Order: sequence, then C-alpha cells, then structure tokens
Amino acid sequence: MPDIHKKITALGGVIDINRPPLRPPINFWRSVVVNFDTVASGTAVDTVYANEGVTFASLTTSPAKRWSAYAMLLQMGTAQTGKNVLTLSNKPGWGDVLFDGRQGAVEATFSQLQHSVTVWAFPMNSPEGLGNADNRPFIDAFDANGAYLGKARTQFGTKNPDGTDNANYFARWQPITFVSSGGRNIKTVRLSSQAAGAPWVYTVFDTLTFERNILIGS
Repeated sequence: MPDIHKKITALGGVIDINRPPLRPPINFWRSVVVNFDTVASGTAVDTVYANEGVTFASLTTSPAKRWSAYAMLLQMGTAQTGKNVLTLSNKPGWGDVLFDGRQGAVEATFSQLQHSVTVWAFPMNSPEGLGNADNRPFIDAFDANGAYLGKARTQFGTKNPDGTDNANYFARWQPITFVSSGGRNIKTVRLSSQAAGAPWVYTVFDTLTFERNILIGS
C-alpha cells in the first residue's frame, strides 16, 4: 500500500493530525416515509414503526376509547404505495377497512416535534342517500400539551367550484398536508373523514411522511 503521508508531503502538503474533524450540522433532518407494506395485512402497527419515530392508535372521543391501528390490504383498489393501507379496523370484509369520524380516527404520535405532516387519503362515496355536506378526509394536529393546532383537508371535494360533481375525487388517492404556523410543534395528528351529514365520505390512509433528526436520537 502506498505511503499517502510521504506522497502528500513530497508535493508540499501538510497533514495536521491535531485538527478536529468537521462538525455536522446540529439539525440534521431527513424525511421518513411510512407506507405500511413492511407487515402482513391485519397487523396492529401501534409500535411497529417506533424506531422510525412514530406510533399509532385508533380512538373515539365520545365515548373515549382507544384500540390498535392496523395495516390492511385494500381490496377494492390499490394502495397509494404497495398493498396495505392504514385503518382502524382489522375486519376482513372488503368494505370494513373504510371509516369516517363516526367510527373514530387513527392517531399518529411523533417522537420528535414536526413542522409539517403529509398523508394520502382514499375517499369513497357511500350509498346512503343524497345530501349537500362537503365531507372530506382530514388531518387534525395537536401540540405536546394536547392543544389543537388546526385542520387540513383534501384540496378537492365531492363538488367542483361550479357545483358539478367532481369525477376525479372518489376512489383516487388525494394528498393532505398540515403545516403548523407555529413552527415545529406538532406532536400528534388524527386522521379521519368528516361526518357532517350525507353524503358520507369514507376513507383509509397511506404513505405518511414526516421528518426525523437522526443526530438527536428519539
């Protein structure tokens, strides 16, 4: 093996062994994408992705109840990436994975505070009657004290701005992004679909994207 030290000094270079190494930036954030395809359909994913910086649960607030969140095969369509979606039920029926606010929400809790969170929703229309409600899948965000930070919905809804039906809404993946106006203060988000009257809009979720600082651990 050649003597690199001699080659450098022969060319007039200097090797300073006392010089400290370059210091990496204090805030070294990388994007984390969770697509729920690393487990079998029906798996409770509560702590599956804890090492990535997020845990999950399903919940209702009236009455207050908590249970597992699940990765489930989407049988009536294709997941946004891969095969599984995130939902609050592990029942095997093709429509059992779909839910709205009447059934509850899936909660994601981050080990590090977030500035923005993105998830994809798959809205499905219901056969139960007609109506004019503008129900959409949404993200509700909360800080570390449980204070409500705000809501983000899918950009598009069941109707176009001119009042006609939006043919590109149902059974198509729609992104939702919540960005906190207060900076990096998002601790938890809740994912569901609004249920403010017919027509009901059911949903599941996929491809959760957030950030993790890999230099400060969990």
